[in-house]
Amino acid sequence: MPAVIVVDNELKDSVKEYGQIIDSVNESVELSKTLQSFFNDQSKEIVDKPGLIKKIYETSTASNLTKLSDREFEPTFNLITYILSQLEGSFEKVLNKDSQVIQNLIECNPTKQPLLRDRKSIKSTTILSILNTFFNFLPETSSNRIHILTTILNTVEASNIDYSLIQEPIGNSLVLWLTQANATDEEIKSIFWKFINLDDKKSYKSLQLIKSFTSKHTLNLNELHKLIKFALLSSTTDVSFLVNNTVGSALKENSSDELVSLFTKYTRGELITSVPSSSGLSSEDVEQKSRILALGKYFIDNDNKNVFNYNEIPTALASSAEDFESLLINSIKAGVIEGKLNQLDQTFYLTRVHRFIIAGDEESVSKNWENVKNALVDWKNSLANIDDIVNTSRENIVNNNNN
Repeated sequence: MPAVIVVDNELKDSVKEYGQIIDSVNESVELSKTLQSFFNDQSKEIVDKPGLIKKIYETSTASNLTKLSDREFEPTFNLITYILSQLEGSFEKVLNKDSQVIQNLIECNPTKQPLLRDRKSIKSTTILSILNTFFNFLPETSSNRIHILTTILNTVEASNIDYSLIQEPIGNSLVLWLTQANATDEEIKSIFWKFINLDDKKSYKSLQLIKSFTSKHTLNLNELHKLIKFALLSSTTDVSFLVNNTVGSALKENSSDELVSLFTKYTRGELITSVPSSSGLSSEDVEQKSRILALGKYFIDNDNKNVFNYNEIPTALASSAEDFESLLINSIKAGVIEGKLNQLDQTFYLTRVHRFIIAGDEESVSKNWENVKNALVDWKNSLANIDDIVNTSRENIVNNNNN
Protein backbone atom coordinates (compact mmCIF):
# COMPACT_ATOMS: atom_id res chain seq x y z
CA MET A 1 0.00 0.00 0.00
CA PRO A 2 1.45 3.41 -0.95
CA ALA A 3 2.57 5.56 1.96
CA VAL A 4 2.40 9.34 2.06
CA ILE A 5 3.88 11.87 4.46
CA VAL A 6 2.46 15.32 3.78
CA VAL A 7 4.45 18.34 4.96
CA ASP A 8 3.35 21.64 3.51
CA ASN A 9 5.58 23.97 5.46
CA GLU A 10 9.22 24.83 5.07
CA LEU A 11 11.71 22.98 7.26
CA LYS A 12 11.85 25.76 9.84
CA ASP A 13 8.08 25.77 10.18
CA SER A 14 8.07 21.98 10.50
CA VAL A 15 10.65 22.19 13.28
CA LYS A 16 8.57 24.92 14.95
CA GLU A 17 5.45 22.72 14.72
CA TYR A 18 7.33 19.81 16.27
CA GLY A 19 8.51 21.97 19.16
CA GLN A 20 4.97 23.16 19.84
CA ILE A 21 3.65 19.58 19.89
CA ILE A 22 6.20 18.44 22.45
CA ASP A 23 5.78 21.57 24.52
CA SER A 24 2.01 21.12 24.56
CA VAL A 25 2.20 17.63 26.11
CA ASN A 26 4.78 18.85 28.62
CA GLU A 27 2.92 22.12 29.30
CA SER A 28 6.03 24.10 28.53
CA VAL A 29 7.59 26.43 25.94
CA GLU A 30 11.17 25.37 26.58
CA LEU A 31 11.71 23.17 23.49
CA SER A 32 10.26 25.74 21.09
CA LYS A 33 12.72 28.35 22.37
CA THR A 34 15.64 25.91 22.13
CA LEU A 35 14.79 24.86 18.58
CA GLN A 36 14.41 28.49 17.51
CA SER A 37 18.04 29.11 18.52
CA PHE A 38 19.26 26.74 15.80
CA PHE A 39 17.98 29.10 13.07
CA ASN A 40 19.12 32.50 11.87
CA ASP A 41 16.22 34.89 12.43
CA GLN A 42 17.04 36.88 9.34
CA SER A 43 17.78 34.22 6.72
CA LYS A 44 15.94 31.29 8.34
CA GLU A 45 19.08 29.21 7.66
CA ILE A 46 20.23 26.57 10.13
CA VAL A 47 23.24 27.74 12.11
CA ASP A 48 24.00 24.45 13.88
CA LYS A 49 22.71 21.45 11.94
CA PRO A 50 24.49 18.74 14.05
CA GLY A 51 23.14 20.35 17.22
CA LEU A 52 19.60 20.52 15.79
CA ILE A 53 19.73 16.86 14.72
CA LYS A 54 20.92 15.87 18.19
CA LYS A 55 18.14 17.87 19.86
CA ILE A 56 15.44 16.29 17.66
CA TYR A 57 16.69 12.81 18.56
CA GLU A 58 16.96 13.68 22.26
CA THR A 59 13.39 14.96 22.47
CA SER A 60 11.61 12.43 20.20
CA THR A 61 11.82 9.71 22.81
CA ALA A 62 9.12 7.52 24.30
CA SER A 63 9.00 9.66 27.46
CA ASN A 64 7.63 12.54 25.38
CA LEU A 65 5.82 10.83 22.52
CA THR A 66 3.79 8.40 24.60
CA LYS A 67 2.02 11.40 26.13
CA LEU A 68 0.34 11.92 22.76
CA SER A 69 -3.00 10.33 21.90
CA ASP A 70 -3.13 7.52 19.36
CA ARG A 71 -4.65 9.89 16.84
CA GLU A 72 -1.84 12.46 17.32
CA PHE A 73 1.01 9.97 17.48
CA GLU A 74 1.33 8.83 13.85
CA PRO A 75 1.33 12.27 12.16
CA THR A 76 3.78 13.52 14.78
CA PHE A 77 6.15 10.64 14.20
CA ASN A 78 5.90 11.13 10.44
CA LEU A 79 6.74 14.82 10.99
CA ILE A 80 9.83 13.87 13.02
CA THR A 81 10.97 11.45 10.31
CA TYR A 82 10.50 14.10 7.64
CA ILE A 83 12.51 16.69 9.59
CA LEU A 84 15.38 14.27 10.18
CA SER A 85 15.40 13.11 6.54
CA GLN A 86 15.71 16.73 5.45
CA LEU A 87 18.49 17.40 7.93
CA GLU A 88 20.43 14.20 7.22
CA GLY A 89 19.85 14.18 3.48
CA SER A 90 17.66 11.09 2.91
CA PHE A 91 15.29 8.57 4.43
CA GLU A 92 18.00 5.94 3.92
CA LYS A 93 20.25 7.62 6.49
CA VAL A 94 17.43 8.06 9.00
CA LEU A 95 16.00 4.54 8.62
CA ASN A 96 19.15 2.41 8.58
CA LYS A 97 19.57 -0.74 10.67
CA ASP A 98 21.00 1.29 13.57
CA SER A 99 18.25 3.91 13.33
CA GLN A 100 17.51 5.81 16.52
CA VAL A 101 14.17 6.78 15.01
CA ILE A 102 13.10 3.16 14.74
CA GLN A 103 14.41 2.43 18.21
CA ASN A 104 12.40 5.34 19.62
CA LEU A 105 9.32 4.07 17.78
CA ILE A 106 9.66 0.56 19.21
CA GLU A 107 10.03 1.96 22.72
CA CYS A 108 6.64 3.65 22.22
CA ASN A 109 4.96 0.31 21.56
CA PRO A 110 2.68 -0.42 24.54
CA THR A 111 3.63 -3.41 26.67
CA LYS A 112 -0.03 -3.86 27.54
CA GLN A 113 -2.61 -3.50 24.81
CA PRO A 114 -5.27 -0.84 25.48
CA LEU A 115 -8.94 -1.76 25.68
CA LEU A 116 -11.06 -1.43 22.55
CA ARG A 117 -12.98 1.47 24.06
CA ASP A 118 -9.72 3.28 24.87
CA ARG A 119 -9.35 5.67 21.94
CA LYS A 120 -6.54 7.71 23.44
CA SER A 121 -3.72 5.28 24.25
CA ILE A 122 -1.23 4.45 21.50
CA LYS A 123 -1.94 1.10 19.85
CA SER A 124 0.48 -1.44 18.43
CA THR A 125 -1.37 -1.32 15.11
CA THR A 126 -0.39 2.36 14.91
CA ILE A 127 3.27 1.38 15.39
CA LEU A 128 2.86 -1.13 12.55
CA SER A 129 1.30 1.52 10.34
CA ILE A 130 4.33 3.79 10.80
CA LEU A 131 6.73 0.91 10.09
CA ASN A 132 4.73 0.17 6.95
CA THR A 133 5.16 3.81 5.89
CA PHE A 134 8.92 3.56 6.49
CA PHE A 135 9.09 0.37 4.44
CA ASN A 136 7.28 1.92 1.49
CA PHE A 137 9.41 5.05 1.55
CA LEU A 138 12.60 3.07 1.07
CA PRO A 139 13.67 1.97 -2.44
CA GLU A 140 12.92 -1.68 -3.35
CA THR A 141 16.66 -2.44 -3.44
CA SER A 142 17.40 -0.87 -0.05
CA SER A 143 18.93 -3.31 2.41
CA ASN A 144 17.28 -1.27 5.18
CA ARG A 145 13.99 -2.85 4.14
CA ILE A 146 15.27 -6.13 5.58
CA HIS A 147 15.61 -4.55 9.02
CA ILE A 148 12.18 -2.90 8.75
CA LEU A 149 10.53 -6.23 7.90
CA THR A 150 12.25 -7.92 10.82
CA THR A 151 11.12 -5.10 13.11
CA ILE A 152 7.52 -5.50 11.90
CA LEU A 153 7.59 -9.21 12.72
CA ASN A 154 9.15 -8.54 16.13
CA THR A 155 6.42 -6.00 16.86
CA VAL A 156 3.66 -8.43 15.89
CA GLU A 157 5.21 -11.10 18.10
CA ALA A 158 5.71 -8.82 21.10
CA SER A 159 2.24 -7.29 20.87
CA ASN A 160 0.20 -10.43 20.13
CA ILE A 161 -1.31 -8.69 17.12
CA ASP A 162 -3.76 -10.78 15.10
CA TYR A 163 -1.64 -12.63 12.53
CA SER A 164 -4.38 -12.32 9.90
CA LEU A 165 -3.61 -8.58 9.70
CA ILE A 166 -0.21 -9.33 8.13
CA GLN A 167 -0.68 -12.80 6.62
CA GLU A 168 -1.89 -11.69 3.19
CA PRO A 169 -0.14 -8.28 2.89
CA ILE A 170 3.28 -9.66 3.87
CA GLY A 171 3.02 -13.38 3.12
CA ASN A 172 2.34 -13.00 -0.60
CA SER A 173 5.35 -10.72 -1.20
CA LEU A 174 7.82 -11.41 1.62
CA VAL A 175 10.32 -13.47 -0.37
CA LEU A 176 10.15 -11.09 -3.34
CA TRP A 177 10.80 -8.06 -1.13
CA LEU A 178 13.75 -9.73 0.56
CA THR A 179 15.21 -10.83 -2.77
CA GLN A 180 14.88 -7.31 -4.20
CA ALA A 181 16.64 -5.96 -1.10
CA ASN A 182 19.54 -8.35 -1.77
CA ALA A 183 19.02 -10.40 1.38
CA THR A 184 21.19 -13.51 1.64
CA ASP A 185 19.58 -16.92 1.35
CA GLU A 186 20.09 -17.45 5.07
CA GLU A 187 18.41 -14.12 5.85
CA ILE A 188 15.47 -14.99 3.61
CA LYS A 189 15.00 -18.38 5.24
CA SER A 190 15.37 -17.02 8.77
CA ILE A 191 12.83 -14.22 8.23
CA PHE A 192 10.40 -16.51 6.36
CA TRP A 193 10.27 -19.09 9.17
CA LYS A 194 9.95 -16.32 11.76
CA PHE A 195 6.96 -15.00 9.81
CA ILE A 196 5.36 -18.44 9.50
CA ASN A 197 5.78 -19.28 13.18
CA LEU A 198 3.76 -16.20 14.12
CA ASP A 199 0.69 -18.04 12.83
CA ASP A 200 -0.63 -19.56 16.05
CA LYS A 201 -3.60 -21.06 14.19
CA LYS A 202 -1.29 -22.99 11.82
CA SER A 203 -3.63 -22.09 8.98
CA TYR A 204 -3.98 -23.76 5.60
CA LYS A 205 -2.86 -20.49 3.95
CA SER A 206 0.45 -20.71 5.82
CA LEU A 207 0.85 -24.34 4.77
CA GLN A 208 0.48 -23.20 1.16
CA LEU A 209 3.11 -20.49 1.73
CA ILE A 210 5.45 -23.16 3.13
CA LYS A 211 4.84 -25.37 0.09
CA SER A 212 5.65 -22.50 -2.27
CA PHE A 213 8.73 -21.44 -0.29
CA THR A 214 10.26 -24.91 0.00
CA SER A 215 9.90 -25.48 -3.73
CA LYS A 216 12.67 -22.89 -4.20
CA HIS A 217 14.69 -23.10 -0.97
CA THR A 218 16.54 -26.01 0.60
CA LEU A 219 15.95 -27.18 4.17
CA ASN A 220 18.45 -28.01 6.89
CA LEU A 221 17.35 -30.27 9.74
CA ASN A 222 16.32 -27.36 11.98
CA GLU A 223 14.13 -25.87 9.25
CA LEU A 224 12.72 -29.30 8.45
CA HIS A 225 11.73 -29.67 12.12
CA LYS A 226 9.95 -26.30 11.94
CA LEU A 227 7.99 -27.48 8.91
CA ILE A 228 7.08 -30.81 10.52
CA LYS A 229 5.93 -29.31 13.82
CA PHE A 230 3.91 -26.61 12.08
CA ALA A 231 2.25 -29.19 9.82
CA LEU A 232 1.41 -31.63 12.61
CA LEU A 233 0.06 -28.86 14.84
CA SER A 234 -2.19 -27.69 12.02
CA SER A 235 -5.87 -28.59 11.93
CA THR A 236 -5.30 -29.73 8.34
CA THR A 237 -5.15 -33.53 8.52
CA ASP A 238 -3.59 -34.44 5.19
CA VAL A 239 -0.40 -32.42 4.79
CA SER A 240 1.23 -34.76 2.27
CA PHE A 241 1.05 -31.95 -0.31
CA LEU A 242 3.95 -30.32 1.55
CA VAL A 243 6.27 -33.13 0.46
CA ASN A 244 7.62 -31.66 -2.77
CA ASN A 245 11.02 -32.58 -4.23
CA THR A 246 12.91 -30.32 -1.81
CA VAL A 247 11.12 -31.59 1.29
CA GLY A 248 11.30 -35.17 0.01
CA SER A 249 15.09 -34.88 -0.34
CA ALA A 250 15.42 -33.38 3.14
CA LEU A 251 13.31 -36.18 4.63
CA LYS A 252 15.46 -38.77 2.88
CA GLU A 253 18.75 -37.16 3.99
CA ASN A 254 17.56 -37.06 7.62
CA SER A 255 15.61 -40.34 7.69
CA SER A 256 17.32 -41.50 10.89
CA ASP A 257 15.95 -38.50 12.82
CA GLU A 258 13.07 -39.45 15.13
CA LEU A 259 10.77 -36.58 14.18
CA VAL A 260 11.53 -36.96 10.47
CA SER A 261 10.71 -40.66 10.64
CA LEU A 262 7.41 -39.87 12.36
CA PHE A 263 6.44 -37.32 9.69
CA THR A 264 7.37 -39.65 6.84
CA LYS A 265 5.13 -42.39 8.24
CA TYR A 266 2.35 -39.91 8.93
CA THR A 267 2.26 -38.47 5.39
CA ARG A 268 2.22 -41.98 3.89
CA GLY A 269 -0.82 -43.00 5.90
CA GLU A 270 0.98 -45.36 8.27
CA LEU A 271 -0.71 -45.64 11.66
CA ILE A 272 1.09 -43.63 14.37
CA THR A 273 0.85 -45.17 17.83
CA SER A 274 3.40 -43.02 19.67
CA VAL A 275 4.85 -39.52 19.37
CA PRO A 276 8.30 -38.52 20.72
CA SER A 277 7.82 -36.63 23.98
CA SER A 278 10.62 -34.25 23.01
CA SER A 279 8.70 -33.07 19.93
CA GLY A 280 6.30 -30.85 21.87
CA LEU A 281 3.41 -32.26 19.83
CA SER A 282 0.09 -33.50 21.16
CA SER A 283 0.29 -37.29 20.98
CA GLU A 284 -3.49 -37.63 21.06
CA ASP A 285 -4.03 -35.16 18.22
CA VAL A 286 -1.35 -36.64 15.95
CA GLU A 287 -2.52 -40.20 16.57
CA GLN A 288 -6.16 -39.28 15.90
CA LYS A 289 -5.30 -37.57 12.60
CA SER A 290 -3.05 -40.51 11.75
CA ARG A 291 -6.02 -42.89 12.10
CA ILE A 292 -7.89 -40.83 9.51
CA LEU A 293 -5.00 -41.03 7.06
CA ALA A 294 -4.48 -44.73 7.79
CA LEU A 295 -8.15 -45.35 6.99
CA GLY A 296 -7.66 -43.51 3.71
CA LYS A 297 -4.65 -45.69 2.95
CA TYR A 298 -6.68 -48.81 3.76
CA PHE A 299 -9.30 -47.80 1.21
CA ILE A 300 -6.59 -47.00 -1.36
CA ASP A 301 -4.96 -50.40 -0.83
CA ASN A 302 -8.37 -52.02 -1.41
CA ASP A 303 -9.30 -49.98 -4.46
CA ASN A 304 -10.91 -52.99 -6.18
CA LYS A 305 -14.06 -52.43 -4.14
CA ASN A 306 -16.17 -49.55 -2.90
CA VAL A 307 -18.48 -51.20 -0.35
CA PHE A 308 -16.99 -52.11 3.02
CA ASN A 309 -18.55 -53.98 5.92
CA TYR A 310 -17.76 -52.65 9.36
CA ASN A 311 -16.24 -55.97 10.41
CA GLU A 312 -13.70 -55.78 7.57
CA ILE A 313 -11.94 -52.77 9.06
CA PRO A 314 -8.74 -53.63 11.02
CA THR A 315 -9.24 -53.38 14.77
CA ALA A 316 -6.10 -51.22 14.93
CA LEU A 317 -8.13 -48.50 13.20
CA ALA A 318 -11.47 -49.01 14.93
CA SER A 319 -12.24 -51.21 17.92
CA SER A 320 -16.04 -51.17 17.50
CA ALA A 321 -18.82 -50.22 15.10
CA GLU A 322 -19.35 -46.96 16.98
CA ASP A 323 -15.63 -46.21 16.86
CA PHE A 324 -15.58 -46.89 13.12
CA GLU A 325 -18.56 -44.64 12.46
CA SER A 326 -16.90 -41.84 14.44
CA LEU A 327 -13.71 -42.34 12.44
CA LEU A 328 -15.66 -42.25 9.17
CA ILE A 329 -17.36 -38.99 10.13
CA ASN A 330 -14.04 -37.38 11.13
CA SER A 331 -12.43 -38.61 7.89
CA ILE A 332 -15.22 -37.10 5.79
CA LYS A 333 -14.95 -33.80 7.69
CA ALA A 334 -11.19 -33.81 7.06
CA GLY A 335 -11.80 -34.20 3.32
CA VAL A 336 -9.83 -37.45 3.14
CA ILE A 337 -12.78 -39.58 2.00
CA GLU A 338 -16.33 -39.20 0.69
CA GLY A 339 -19.14 -41.73 0.95
CA LYS A 340 -22.26 -42.86 2.76
CA LEU A 341 -22.60 -45.14 5.76
CA ASN A 342 -25.54 -47.45 6.45
CA GLN A 343 -25.92 -48.05 10.15
CA LEU A 344 -28.57 -50.75 9.67
CA ASP A 345 -26.47 -52.88 7.33
CA GLN A 346 -23.23 -51.69 8.97
CA THR A 347 -21.68 -50.94 5.60
CA PHE A 348 -19.87 -47.95 4.13
CA TYR A 349 -20.16 -47.00 0.46
CA LEU A 350 -16.97 -45.23 -0.64
CA THR A 351 -17.31 -42.70 -3.47
CA ARG A 352 -13.90 -41.00 -3.26
CA VAL A 353 -10.63 -41.25 -1.37
CA HIS A 354 -7.88 -38.66 -1.43
CA ARG A 355 -4.66 -40.22 -2.70
CA PHE A 356 -1.29 -39.28 -1.25
CA ILE A 357 1.04 -37.94 -3.96
CA ILE A 358 4.42 -37.69 -2.29
CA ALA A 359 7.59 -36.62 -4.08
CA GLY A 360 10.28 -39.28 -3.81
CA ASP A 361 7.85 -42.11 -3.06
CA GLU A 362 8.18 -43.72 -6.47
CA GLU A 363 6.19 -46.82 -5.60
CA SER A 364 3.21 -44.78 -4.40
CA VAL A 365 3.40 -42.39 -7.36
CA SER A 366 3.60 -45.27 -9.83
CA LYS A 367 0.61 -47.00 -8.26
CA ASN A 368 -1.44 -43.81 -8.28
CA TRP A 369 -0.67 -43.18 -11.95
CA GLU A 370 -1.67 -46.74 -12.72
CA ASN A 371 -4.97 -46.15 -10.95
CA VAL A 372 -5.52 -42.99 -13.00
CA LYS A 373 -4.74 -44.90 -16.18
CA ASN A 374 -7.21 -47.65 -15.29
CA ALA A 375 -9.88 -45.10 -14.46
CA LEU A 376 -9.41 -43.44 -17.86
CA VAL A 377 -9.61 -46.81 -19.61
CA ASP A 378 -12.86 -47.60 -17.77
CA TRP A 379 -14.22 -44.21 -18.72
CA LYS A 380 -13.23 -44.74 -22.35
CA ASN A 381 -14.89 -48.17 -22.44
CA SER A 382 -18.06 -46.77 -20.92
CA LEU A 383 -18.24 -44.32 -23.82
CA ALA A 384 -17.63 -46.97 -26.50
CA ASN A 385 -21.31 -47.71 -27.04
CA ILE A 386 -22.65 -44.28 -26.15
CA ASP A 387 -24.16 -43.76 -29.64
CA ASP A 388 -26.10 -47.05 -29.45
CA ILE A 389 -27.33 -46.18 -25.96
CA VAL A 390 -28.52 -42.73 -27.07
CA ASN A 391 -30.24 -44.11 -30.19
CA THR A 392 -31.98 -46.85 -28.19
CA SER A 393 -33.16 -44.33 -25.60
CA ARG A 394 -34.46 -42.03 -28.34
CA GLU A 395 -36.38 -44.89 -29.99
CA ASN A 396 -37.90 -45.90 -26.65
CA ILE A 397 -39.07 -42.34 -26.04
CA VAL A 398 -40.61 -42.11 -29.53
CA ASN A 399 -42.36 -45.49 -29.17
CA ASN A 400 -43.74 -44.54 -25.76
CA ASN A 401 -45.12 -41.28 -27.15
CA ASN A 402 -46.79 -43.11 -30.09
CA ASN A 403 -48.42 -45.54 -27.70
